[in-house]
Amino acid sequence: MIFDSDRLSHAYIAAGALAHSLAMSAVCSGHGKKPCMDCKHCDKAIRGIHPDIAIISKQDKKREILVDQIRELRKDAIILPNEAEKKAYIIDDAATMNNNAQNALLRVLEDPPSFVVFVLKTSTPDELLPTVRSRCVELIGDKIERTSDDAVLDIAVGFFTALEQGNASLVDFMFKLEKLDKSAFGDFLSVSREHAVKRLKALKHDELALARQAFSRIERLLSKAEDYLSLNISTGNIAALICVNLLKGG
Repeated sequence: MIFDSDRLSHAYIAAGALAHSLAMSAVCSGHGKKPCMDCKHCDKAIRGIHPDIAIISKQDKKREILVDQIRELRKDAIILPNEAEKKAYIIDDAATMNNNAQNALLRVLEDPPSFVVFVLKTSTPDELLPTVRSRCVELIGDKIERTSDDAVLDIAVGFFTALEQGNASLVDFMFKLEKLDKSAFGDFLSVSREHAVKRLKALKHDELALARQAFSRIERLLSKAEDYLSLNISTGNIAALICVNLLKGG
């Protein structure tokens, strides 16, 4: 999903790769639509090394996000960003925050610093306290179950179907990519890139040059995604890279 410059809310509830896209939008220094995917901040965000994007998740062997973690987040949130104009906090699996943690978060959601964006990453917002949900913009579609490796080919076909159907389908497809493990994600990239090459070769000489440009761009994008995967960049960030680039037509 692409966001207008300077129109980000202070808090979102989002699932999958969309959560990472929101964090990238917060630190992006591009003009107009964000994330631009071209600036140095987007590059660092994709590679998971941006100093102004923090991920809060369950500690080792803990079943929930604890109140002390949120208290530390609140202390850190008042500190100015290191490099970007804004900073972003992704609370991973946010529905696992216990009630004390959610109430602690509520305090900063009610009076947030102007340079902070909070992203509560979950596909089950109904498990959050109503008071927390009421202070966030919800960007949640239908819940998508984890995809098995056997469905990789179907997902690759679904990818090109989503391309033809437009932006709404691409946003939904982003969630499916997020659910793939690294091995299945790599298989998806390989199968989809091969399909793009075949579609490109099958185009007749008299077909629109625009179609050739589109399939060439898709093939290059999937190739770049394979490079990122080999660098152990998270599948969530790579899914955001693919979908945001396609949504902005870049």
